[in-house]
Amino acid sequence: MTPPGSHNPAVYRELRDVLRRQPEITETWYEPDAVQQRYLAASIAPDRVDPPTGPDAPRIEVRWQAGPQTRFRIDYADPNTGFHCGWHRDDDHPDLGETHFQYERPDDAPIHEAVDLSATTPPKCLWACLDELFSLRLPQLTSE
Repeated sequence: MTPPGSHNPAVYRELRDVLRRQPEITETWYEPDAVQQRYLAASIAPDRVDPPTGPDAPRIEVRWQAGPQTRFRIDYADPNTGFHCGWHRDDDHPDLGETHFQYERPDDAPIHEAVDLSATTPPKCLWACLDELFSLRLPQLTSE
C-alpha cells in the first residue's frame, strides 16, 4: 500500500501512457530517473503547438501525490518565450478552491484562476488538462 501523500508507481505508469498518446509530445521520462520516479516529464515538438514555438522544445512536468487529499501539479513551460502555465491542486491559493490554473508571461505577475475539474481519476484529469492546454489555453494566452 502507498503511504498517504506519496507517489504511486501505478498511477505514474497510467499518466505516462496518457502523455505518450498526446500528439504534441515527442518523449516522456521519469525524473530524476526510472528507479526513483519522483515526477514525470515530457518534451513537446515546438511545431506541434498553436502558435508554433521554437527552436527549443517546451516541457510538461506532472507531479501526483495520492492520499486522503490528492495533490498534483501539471505544468507547461516554453523556454523560447518564457511562458509558463499549469493546473495545481495544492494549498497555495485556498481562496480559489481545491484546484486552480495559473499562467505567467515574462515580465508579468502570475495570474491565478479557480477551476473545477470534473474528471475524477488521474488519467482523466491529465487528459482534460492536456486537451485544454493545447486546444484553448496556448492559442489564447500565447498569441495575444
